[in-house]
Amino acid sequence: MGVVEKKFNFDFIFGADASDQRPEAAGIGVAMVGSFYLMLVVLVLSLPLGVAASIYLEEFAKQNAFTDIIEVTISNLAAVPSIVFGILGLAVFINYMHLPQSTPIVGGLVLTLMTLPTIIISTRASLKSVPPSIRDAALGLGASKMQTVFHHVLPLAAPGILTGTIIGMAQALGESAPLLLIGMIGYVATNMPTTISEGLLSPNSAMPAQIYEWAKRADPAFIERAWGGIIILLIFLLTMNTMAVILRRRFERRW
Repeated sequence: MGVVEKKFNFDFIFGADASDQRPEAAGIGVAMVGSFYLMLVVLVLSLPLGVAASIYLEEFAKQNAFTDIIEVTISNLAAVPSIVFGILGLAVFINYMHLPQSTPIVGGLVLTLMTLPTIIISTRASLKSVPPSIRDAALGLGASKMQTVFHHVLPLAAPGILTGTIIGMAQALGESAPLLLIGMIGYVATNMPTTISEGLLSPNSAMPAQIYEWAKRADPAFIERAWGGIIILLIFLLTMNTMAVILRRRFERRW
């Protein structure tokens, strides 16, 4: 008579996906690596672009019709459904620029466009929260406008900027609709990338895409794997949001 032993399935978390053979071989490890490369692209592109745009709009740009149009556009982009960014990525990055389909570099570019408005809005709010007396004191002591912003205002606004960035990346991590449009849903990766260039330019999957792929199958065993993937994704999202709250409470200054 056999004995059933319960144990934690580490192969599901760290193993490659071989679900085309049997449900028991399904693993989310490669999809986790794909999501990591997606977030790497989003962080490298959206953080400097978002902070630079926010500093220009809040500290240097003159209030006129042009800046009003930019501000309204950013607010509207923050409310655009994510699938629209997927359509834009399909049209521009794949059909026009001929970047490789189903790759994290394309997915990262699409998610960067989706995340930028969130980072810009949160960064501008953080810059506005710095009291004008800080700027006036620095300028009164002979500092230039550039020195005032980068040596006094920006460090004080950094906690809010980091919080907004983490929240924007957490939102991007859970998105599946843009990945559907660029083909990352239909691709099932079976091997771990060995280099950064391979990870960015080779077809791969992501956690939301992998979960969707399992959830739409009729076999109940795949539904169980989808629930396991959802739990792992929720752990990542809760961790990122908790980090954002802790950073804000730890370093935020009340004026």
